[in-house]
Amino acid sequence: MKDLDISKIFWSKCRTKLLEKLFLEYESGNNEWFHMRGLSRDLEEQINSIKRELDNLTELWILKHKTELKKKIFYINNKFYLLDEFINIFLKSYNPFDRIKDFFKTQNDLELVIVNEALKTKLISNGKNMLDIFLIWDIDKDSLSEFITSTFYGRKVKYAIITTDDFFKRLEFWDKLIKNILTEKWNIYLKDNLKIKEKLDENSI
Repeated sequence: MKDLDISKIFWSKCRTKLLEKLFLEYESGNNEWFHMRGLSRDLEEQINSIKRELDNLTELWILKHKTELKKKIFYINNKFYLLDEFINIFLKSYNPFDRIKDFFKTQNDLELVIVNEALKTKLISNGKNMLDIFLIWDIDKDSLSEFITSTFYGRKVKYAIITTDDFFKRLEFWDKLIKNILTEKWNIYLKDNLKIKEKLDENSI
């Protein structure tokens, strides 16, 4: 099925990104403390564009605002009559893969990054895959945890991290767990310095 570019429905990518974040935060239980500068930083949009969209969405009664500590705070209007419909739209259309690729692109100490395609629908289904993310070598776990929490709005993401030595020791004896992880359906290799996919395709491991 062809992916739907919902920015064409909501007129602009800035408005789409803003609505997506606010509705998904609301759905996850967070509907407080969204202000212009924070949203501009998180969404990587110009603050003037964010201000314009926040004002427009407030006029449409989708958002409400209050002032605290001399800052205008925006939040979803829980009386908005299409609240459930909008939440469902963003739950079903959310695709985190661009963020995933950008994040792991900066992790230079990783030798292998495998993510499962099931992550695309993590907000609406946990899926039946063993792991969502499999990593070899080294990564800051606090940074990874923060990324997962913000990207998946509090959903549980199954991941494993092992060292290169441990991986090859397990691989030598064709450890059942490692075998199942590597042969999982819909695996996507974002980084593969160890040429694991190539070896799997050649049946050499």
